[in-house]
Amino acid sequence: MENPMIVHGRKFDIRQWVLVTCWNPLTIWFWNKPYIRFPAAEYDPNNLNDRFVHLTNNSVAKYAKGYAEMGTGNMWDIETFAEYLKEEYGEDKWNNGLRKSMQDVVKYTLEAVQDMFDENNTKGTCTELYGFDIMLDDKCNPWLLEVNASPTMESSTAITERLCQNVMEDTIK
Repeated sequence: MENPMIVHGRKFDIRQWVLVTCWNPLTIWFWNKPYIRFPAAEYDPNNLNDRFVHLTNNSVAKYAKGYAEMGTGNMWDIETFAEYLKEEYGEDKWNNGLRKSMQDVVKYTLEAVQDMFDENNTKGTCTELYGFDIMLDDKCNPWLLEVNASPTMESSTAITERLCQNVMEDTIK
């Protein structure tokens, strides 16, 4: 992405959990508490070799000098991010469009692969938790980075400890 949104000198991604409980008809549960993951170092578009500048994965970032300078474990909960967006833009960007735009990215992505699930084997049903990693550009548009099937639910920070527990409880309800 040429122009990522930068927060306090760093780019970031948003981990959005999504539960698919049926592929035909497509049934998607969009968990309402994603979290923001920051790399361990400030963004420098000319420094493509430093993984601590570009990777937000906590299992990588925790080895960098300056780790955890952007909140607990280089993570923010969605409430902190929504407040930051209100301060920066003077409006509630998260609830007034961004959340819906992210839901559209998830929906269109899953619709694009929906026919790959064999109805004879799954009878249209297959429960799977996914971790969608989404970046925002400097205009607040969401861009899909990757989709993780069975994302880690390791509670590596205070934020993931709280959120992962809630996701797991909601998933089995």
